[in-house]
Formats: sequence, C-alpha cells, structure tokens
Amino acid sequence: MVRTGAEQTEPDEPNVPLPQQHPARLQLVGETDTPEPTASADEGFPRLGDTSFLTGAAKHRLAAFIHTKLAELEELP
Repeated sequence: MVRTGAEQTEPDEPNVPLPQQHPARLQLVGETDTPEPTASADEGFPRLGDTSFLTGAAKHRLAAFIHTKLAELEELP
C-alpha cells in the first residue's frame, strides 16, 4: 500500500492510543539455596565454542558473520 500525504477517510490503522505496559520491577534478592547444576544435566548440549556439530556451510556462514561484525567494530570511532 502506498501512503500519501492526504488523509484517508477510513484509515487502515486508526489513531487510538495503546495502553501503556510497564515492565516488572526488578529487585535484588538475597542468597538462594539452589544447587549447582551437575555435568550430566546438560551433556546433550554443545559447549560454548564447539562447532563440531555444524556443517561446513554453517561454519562458513558463522565465520562470515563474525568477520562482518568485527569489521563493523573496527569502523567505530
């Protein structure tokens, strides 16, 4: 749809203010008694930096993405 400067008689999106939703308030909590996760709990998941499960094409795309992001960072003042 092409928008023009002329006001439409029946706009697709009426100008009705949406209700404001406020984010939940964050609070500090004290020490918790949750146990540390065991190594067996996540054995099926790859570790950070483990790319052995990726195909060659996926590794190439990942390397290209990282290269692009590093180039963008180098251009920052």
